[in-house]
Amino acid sequence: MTSLMTHRSFVAFALWALAISQAWGQAPQGWISVSAGQDLPRDWEWSAEGQRRNAGSRWSEGLVDLGIERSFDALPGWSLGGQWRTGWEWPPEGGWTASWRWATSAQWRTDIGDHKMGLRVRHQFGGPWMRPWDRARWRVQAKWIHDLPDGWKLEPSVETFLGPRALTTETGIRLEPVALRGRLAIDKKLAKRRHLTLGYQFQSAVHSHPSTPEHTVLLALDLELKKVKKRKKDAPAS
Repeated sequence: MTSLMTHRSFVAFALWALAISQAWGQAPQGWISVSAGQDLPRDWEWSAEGQRRNAGSRWSEGLVDLGIERSFDALPGWSLGGQWRTGWEWPPEGGWTASWRWATSAQWRTDIGDHKMGLRVRHQFGGPWMRPWDRARWRVQAKWIHDLPDGWKLEPSVETFLGPRALTTETGIRLEPVALRGRLAIDKKLAKRRHLTLGYQFQSAVHSHPSTPEHTVLLALDLELKKVKKRKKDAPAS
């Protein structure tokens, strides 16, 4: 019975997201991803994610992200992380291009009852990326997570992208908002260390090109591995 309700809830959410896209007159886009992560000794954590993105009726982009993160006992709730992204894009005209990006992030998280609040500040560089949210140098994201019954979570977030408005001002030092992104996601715990997320995302450039808003349906499977236990030192021989 629970699995049937889960299936219906995901289907209803997906249909709602598609309806929103159609209401704005845009062919639905989709991002499908699979990620894995693992806690390591000394408060370290690694992650890896593969993602395929489609624009309309064709797959047009693929991404691979590799990340490492460390939290700090002396700074409760704070962590620092780095992420390397490799991307491939297949434009309608044919051929393909490859891009890369390195991002450094500072994150803060806290629990308030059944709620979790998070703030992330990210600096990124690399290229060439043509879209405003990809070439932005700074990103600020606020996220709220609310625990629901039966292993469900509600996860809305909003993110602001800061950087040069055009490629011709890439060397300038002035930062200004170039894009905004809003996301509403629901997360379902399928089993121990297994989660499925379905979401809807809206993003748009701010006084930049392309200026057409994008509406995207998100589907993600997260696989968390068992924590690596710290090796015990051998007892000295008597």
